[in-house]
Amino acid sequence: MIPGAETTIRRLGPGDEAVVRKLAEREPQTALLADDRTIFLVAFQGGEPVGFVFGYVLPRRHGDPSILFVYELDVDEAQRRQGVGRRLMTELGEIAPTLGARAGFVLTEPNNDAANALYCSLGGERVDSVMWDFEYTAG
Repeated sequence: MIPGAETTIRRLGPGDEAVVRKLAEREPQTALLADDRTIFLVAFQGGEPVGFVFGYVLPRRHGDPSILFVYELDVDEAQRRQGVGRRLMTELGEIAPTLGARAGFVLTEPNNDAANALYCSLGGERVDSVMWDFEYTAG
């Protein structure tokens, strides 16, 4: 942690493109900041981003009208195990119902011990599923 710096969490929106670029490893899609179905939360310490969580509220065909897909969670290595990821996920869980999502899911690798421990500690239920990846080309 940055000595004496309080961690604050803020939802990004239009005008925060520079923050998204700072967090990205490649050129990011910043237009998503204007999409009300996306939730992009960033944890800041001393004005610097130290972690983020990004999710989509997805419409559903049956059951509840929508569900939250937690697409990505990352915390700077030096800030891990300090509660930053927990705070980001907790705040995400508070925002999701205001957008109609009363349930959500996240995907991670079976051997990602830190992520699996975090999601378990937050009350998540592990579900063993099979995921298939596809690549599409214009044809």
